[in-house]
Amino acid sequence: MAITFGQVKTWKAAPLGDAGDGLKADLRKLETSRDELEANGVAKSWTGVAADAARGHRDTLVAKLSSHITGKQQMQKALYAAEPQVEAIERLVQGILDRAKTNEFNVSDDGSVTSTATPPTFKNRYEAEEWGTSRQTIAQELADDITDALAKAAGVDQILTDGIPAGTDADLDQTRDQRGMASPETTERWAQLTDAERKAIIDQKIEELAKEYGVDVEDIVWDAQGSTNGYWSEDDHTVHLNPGNVDDPDILHTVAHEMRHARQYEAIDDNNDFQFWWEDDPFDMHEEDGITEGQAEEWEENFDDYKSTDNGDTYDEYYNQPVEADARKSGRDYLDNLTPAELDRLLKESK
Repeated sequence: MAITFGQVKTWKAAPLGDAGDGLKADLRKLETSRDELEANGVAKSWTGVAADAARGHRDTLVAKLSSHITGKQQMQKALYAAEPQVEAIERLVQGILDRAKTNEFNVSDDGSVTSTATPPTFKNRYEAEEWGTSRQTIAQELADDITDALAKAAGVDQILTDGIPAGTDADLDQTRDQRGMASPETTERWAQLTDAERKAIIDQKIEELAKEYGVDVEDIVWDAQGSTNGYWSEDDHTVHLNPGNVDDPDILHTVAHEMRHARQYEAIDDNNDFQFWWEDDPFDMHEEDGITEGQAEEWEENFDDYKSTDNGDTYDEYYNQPVEADARKSGRDYLDNLTPAELDRLLKESK
């Protein structure tokens, strides 16, 4: 769920620093305890089978403590990194509210800007137009600052999410493993974009992947609904995406994922293609990218017996089948490595 301006108005940086300091004190105690256990947990003079077992148990406890310490260090680093960012957001939000009040505008919790000023009496229509234009300019500048504040907030939210150690939140671990996660910088950049710009980036990425994969994409259809992120239709060579997900950079996992399915079908077709000895083998392009004939054959068998919960198969059967594992990896790798510079490049190329 997207962060609202009403929520951002309540953000304070100081508790982040306090929490980081608290973790720092805890870490000192934990590190001391771990070092003491490692050095003196088992007497050096103790020998024999029981002593070996005790040392093995001690080493296990030391390893667990070290892992716990690493997780706390990760969260501490995230808290300290987020603190100055939230300080900047506090200043930006206060500036927005002050300017809105001074110029007789109201900023709602949903981020909308409305004028509360009573229009003065004008001598002529030119004065009225000038006044109206100036009001529109201020309103737009306030709206732009609100967008900037919300984008920074999205980045901070991702900084803190990245700081949560593995094993703390099962759903988060699953998201990291299944779909990957955009970096805080990429998350912030995506939040700065309009929906039109986001769709332009998606269109450009699909066009580039289609060219790279040798796939014909007839259309991009924004009609997927509910929990469906998207799908590739081999029947009419169309990519279907959920318009409700366009504000989340995770949609770019879906783009890479579904286009990988398109490539899987293309690799199958090229692997089955007949050519004379003097003709080029269309499968060569796939082999150059690390796809083997064996993989293509496995994908073909999988699509012939595709597992879907709509057909009564279990989620694990759907999740673990070869074509989904491969497409999921493509989506995860793309999202994990996506940068703001790549988003800007795609946006520029789309024009």
